[in-house]
Order: sequence, then C-alpha cells, then structure tokens
Amino acid sequence: MSRWYNISQFKLGAYITGPQLTLDNAKGKAVLIDVWGVHCGPCLRSLPDIENISKRLKDKMVVFGAHAQGGPDEAVKAVVAQNKLSYTIVNNLQSPIPSNTIPHVYVFDAAGGLIFSGTPFDPNFSRALQFATKGTTKAPAQRESSLDAFKRANSAKAQ
Repeated sequence: MSRWYNISQFKLGAYITGPQLTLDNAKGKAVLIDVWGVHCGPCLRSLPDIENISKRLKDKMVVFGAHAQGGPDEAVKAVVAQNKLSYTIVNNLQSPIPSNTIPHVYVFDAAGGLIFSGTPFDPNFSRALQFATKGTTKAPAQRESSLDAFKRANSAKAQ
C-alpha cells in the first residue's frame, strides 16, 4: 500500500442494524470498518473483540461492520443479536483496495487517512488503533501520509 487512501474513497452499503450512522457522522474521529460474514468462522470469532473496541474507544472512534457474504438481513441481524453488537452494521463495502479475504479491517485516523488494511488478528492492528485514536490537528496536505507515519512509528518500535 504505497498509495495514500482516504476514507472518502470508501462507500458503505445499505444500513442493516445499529445506530444509523454514515461516514459523514464520523468526521473528526478515527474510523474502523470491519468487513465480515455470517458464514466465516474467523469473522465470528473476531466480533466480540470488535465490539470491545467499539465500546472502549467510543469517544475517539466510530466502528462500522460491513457484511460481505450477501444473504438476507435477518441472518446478519441474528448474528448481531447473538454477539450483542452495538455498532452500525451495513451491507457490504466498496473499497479501492482489492481484498478477497474476510475478516478484513480498515483503520482510518481522525483526518480520514487510511493507516491499516488487513486482518484483525495482525499485531499491527492494535498498534493502528492506538495510532489512529491519538488524533491529529494538521490537514492532510500539511502532514505526511498517515500510512507513512504509522510505518515509521512501527519500524522504530521494532528496532
């Protein structure tokens, strides 16, 4: 991911359940989008962790779940109820980044810059959440890309 992606390049699908939020409601906060499916074992195992993130970071981050396996909304709502998910769930996500695996998470900083794209089981996911929720007051044109800053911070920790 050498290109800098912005949240405006991502489009959430139709609302299914949870708070009726859009990406516009998230301006000024970090954003987590979790792409998952009702027939995906790893996805189902990660849902409680995503719910915990949603609750723990509610003042700094907006969380969206994007169901990616098609099927009826009732099946999605059943999984949401079983896992007591409190964040917004939508039907799919249009992303400029090709990905054919789920679960897949995208983490954006408060300025809308993408800083992480990958599995929620990657150790860098937790670091991305911390980095994203630190906040930034500089406009995107005045700062290095969030992705580059995140990589620089992680390479310094690895040394």
